[in-house]
Amino acid sequence: MTRRIRPGRPTDPMVIARRRAADRARLRDPAAWGIEASQLALPVNSDVEAALGPAKKILRARRQDVFDLLHGRGRLSRAALEAARRLQADAALLHRTVSGGRELGPRVDISRRPEGMSDARRAAGERIAAALRLAGASSAALLSALVEGESVLGRADDWRAVVRRITGESLADAQGAVLRAACENLAGAYAALDRERARASAR
Repeated sequence: MTRRIRPGRPTDPMVIARRRAADRARLRDPAAWGIEASQLALPVNSDVEAALGPAKKILRARRQDVFDLLHGRGRLSRAALEAARRLQADAALLHRTVSGGRELGPRVDISRRPEGMSDARRAAGERIAAALRLAGASSAALLSALVEGESVLGRADDWRAVVRRITGESLADAQGAVLRAACENLAGAYAALDRERARASAR
């Protein structure tokens, strides 16, 4: 008696092997895991901001940080928040944490493309250095500790402990004020750099 093959099932062993390999790769990639909606209801995730799509499927989620906290309380201007985000984006690029699954440590870049990742990292480092130089030494030290510390690896620092360690400030209200001033200084630095670039491109 001949064995009947169910319609719709792949019979080519290579097709089956490729699908299994793709499934294994997806299981190893944290970016493909997704988020359980029930997990967002837990108290520990009360600071997670989620964007929902059709059928309440979670499209994107991000844990709020100290910059969100200060901005939400009206203690940080939009310009200062955007400046902190610019610094965070460049720090993530500098430390190669933009793409999921990519190694976090430094390595020798063997890319042959002159416009490759090595150049992008170098440019990010130059932008960080220029902005922090204009923001001032004390603001630069505090923002560097917050943005390029544990947070660059996706782990949130205790921001109050960082402010206390870097500035010596132990009063809760004053800690927020010190960080707010640093962010405003950073916003001013980016504004100055943007004006300088605009003048250079107009020549």
